[in-house]
Amino acid sequence: MGRRSPPPASLFEKLPKSCRPQSSSKPLRVPAPATEQPDLLDWSPPLTHLAAADVEASFLDPTGFRPPAGEAFVYHLTDAGTARSFVRDGLPLTDGLMFRTAVNLAEDLADVSAAGEMGVVRVRRRLIQPWLTEDRQDGRPCYVLGPQTS
Repeated sequence: MGRRSPPPASLFEKLPKSCRPQSSSKPLRVPAPATEQPDLLDWSPPLTHLAAADVEASFLDPTGFRPPAGEAFVYHLTDAGTARSFVRDGLPLTDGLMFRTAVNLAEDLADVSAAGEMGVVRVRRRLIQPWLTEDRQDGRPCYVLGPQTS
């Protein structure tokens, strides 16, 4: 029969004992309070345009425009191609578009000689009200469309 070898010695038998005396008055380490990290998936980019359907944008031919009663809508006068693109693609908040009430738009159209080449974008005022800032242009009141200010 074969010889049995002695059991292997423990690897930790010869480690030195701690030289530091154990103190019961040692202050406990308190973990730093966790700061709450913002939820990056909940972030939404700033609004840069308003969808045409959301503001009920429509194209109007300026020839024969008559101001309707009331002020439920505001109007932007521009060239016909740009007006159609606003109705199709929405209103940019970065361009500072100027809107007028119907009465003031009628006054503007009286001053325009080439009304056939122009277009009017009509939007419902209450739907863009948070982005409108009151202003004056040519001595008449107007509204400028821009980003919301907090």
